[in-house]
Amino acid sequence: MLAFTAGGIALPLAGCSGDSDSGPEPTDSDSSDGSDGGDGSDGSDESTDENGSDESDDSDSGPEQVQAAVGDLVEGDQLHLVVEGIERTTSLGQFSQPDAGNEFVVVSLALKNVSDDYVSVSNLLQTRLRDAEDFQYDQTFAGGGGNTFNAGQFAPGEVERGTITFEVPEDASGLQLVFDLDASIIGGIDRARINLGEQADSVAELEQDLGIDVYGTGEEIGYQDVAVTVNGTRTESSLGQYSQPDEGNEFVIVDISITNNTGEERSFSTILQMMLKDGEGYTYQESLTATSSLDRSFDEGTPLSDGETRRGELAYELAEGTAPLYWVFEFSVFAGGDKTFWEVRG
Repeated sequence: MLAFTAGGIALPLAGCSGDSDSGPEPTDSDSSDGSDGGDGSDGSDESTDENGSDESDDSDSGPEQVQAAVGDLVEGDQLHLVVEGIERTTSLGQFSQPDAGNEFVVVSLALKNVSDDYVSVSNLLQTRLRDAEDFQYDQTFAGGGGNTFNAGQFAPGEVERGTITFEVPEDASGLQLVFDLDASIIGGIDRARINLGEQADSVAELEQDLGIDVYGTGEEIGYQDVAVTVNGTRTESSLGQYSQPDEGNEFVIVDISITNNTGEERSFSTILQMMLKDGEGYTYQESLTATSSLDRSFDEGTPLSDGETRRGELAYELAEGTAPLYWVFEFSVFAGGDKTFWEVRG
């Protein structure tokens, strides 16, 4: 059932939580109940009764939709959504130009996991743009639009802020961002339509307050026979002639170690599994140019053999003095419930 409230729009929302395995935890922990793993799940399924049926299912209700404006708060049981702004532009930098007669629509949004579980989100599967003539546009991967929205698994209390870019005809009107709130292939799809031509009186605020354990420098965290440590962090204003940050930015360099005790070779991706995140929810991917300038960069080019520990540094570019900062590691690219945070700048 959908309802409008003074703080925004309240609607039901389904998401995908992590599995029931104990989550990442300090490697010297003697806990065996998994309660400190940080995935917020006890492995039970509260959505079904003893006969396996959905207790919350209403046979008379079909897919529900709600409409909102830019700045409105869309509240669900697990996720809160705010479209914070929109920009229409014909350029996103030297190497990002639309086709003739087209322009880019850059949507800035924030999404917060307000549940006690990890929740998975896919902006490719769950978001699209529609116009007044019912034409539909999927996300484009043009660069230069600022911090891009980083989908994937969201830890309890985590906020993700960023932009999603679409390419549309210049004369496209009546644009709506469509966000499918229930990504499940079973049952109906609850959907929010954000009218990008309408602006609320004020923009609702989403604040990050992580509801999981956050670790510190020097703590080794293990999960499924892989152990990760953040050894230290430093900043640099330059990494050589060909690696300079933009004006007002700096390089944050994180020194990490990964140990593989899985019994087989394992590969790790610095792009898919590792990132830097700030207190407002913006995510920063590795600067490949800056990392390549480091004398002791982390080598992801070859798998880690069983029993091997590999150490190295990763470089990220962001505004000078940004704090707090967290280095984030996902132990698996595909599984949920294993996204782990180390605070590297308070």
